[in-house]
Amino acid sequence: MKKPTVLLIFAAIFSLFSCNKAPSVPKISIFCDHIETIARQEGISFAQAATLLKECGYTGADVRVFQRPDEIKSLDSLGFEHACAITEIDYSQEDQSQLEEQTLAFMDSQGYDRLLLVTGLMPSSGFTQEQREAARKRIAAFAARVTAKGYTILVEDYDNRRSFSYNAERIDSLFMASKDLGIVFDTGNFLFAGDDTMAQYEHFRDKIGHVHLKDRVAPDNMACVPAGDGCLPVKEIIKKLMDSGYKGWYTVEQYGSRNMLQDSYTAYANVYSVLTEK
Repeated sequence: MKKPTVLLIFAAIFSLFSCNKAPSVPKISIFCDHIETIARQEGISFAQAATLLKECGYTGADVRVFQRPDEIKSLDSLGFEHACAITEIDYSQEDQSQLEEQTLAFMDSQGYDRLLLVTGLMPSSGFTQEQREAARKRIAAFAARVTAKGYTILVEDYDNRRSFSYNAERIDSLFMASKDLGIVFDTGNFLFAGDDTMAQYEHFRDKIGHVHLKDRVAPDNMACVPAGDGCLPVKEIIKKLMDSGYKGWYTVEQYGSRNMLQDSYTAYANVYSVLTEK
């Protein structure tokens, strides 16, 4: 493992003097995957990477149900709150009972109360309307089980054309099948689907249970940049959420970043400035 770079040392100093740590800091979260990326890019441990982000002001983490236990333990020991758990269950396949049971066991044992269900991808061909409807029924049945245990279950506007929740139309079809589902509103994915982001915010705002703050370079360039630095109306959406009384988490997302540490600092500063604007 390489020694910490000059950039890393600068980042630590930056976190101490440029990031806010007041008790009133809003609930800004980050993906555990991003912490892993920082550790890999900077040649430091996962715990060291998580510490830098905690010092910056991040207070929550979104983790996968099958996250490494030692990573979850590190997050807990540093005081990261449980923003959202993420499970991936492929409902294009019929029997998913094992993954469903493992997901519920994780929720019970780890103390998460909010679950993002990534529903898998439909085959590129040969998947009939009847099969789609059967998959929606399986999703609805699992959502009912999660809700019965007192947890919140959500789907996301997911940026893959084969997803069961790819665009507004498909999300609406899931909501028609299940009264238990809510939405993780991803600020960058409706653009990918060709839907108007602000229009879909208004359409789904009463169903929003969690937020991913993703920004993109341009309508013809889907590469991610720190939230607030791209072409999406991230600031406007945050303000609308605040005005609506939303009290949940804001999770920054920039998969594919080649400088995840600096991008995470930038995203935090951008989001914090909106959330604390007078």
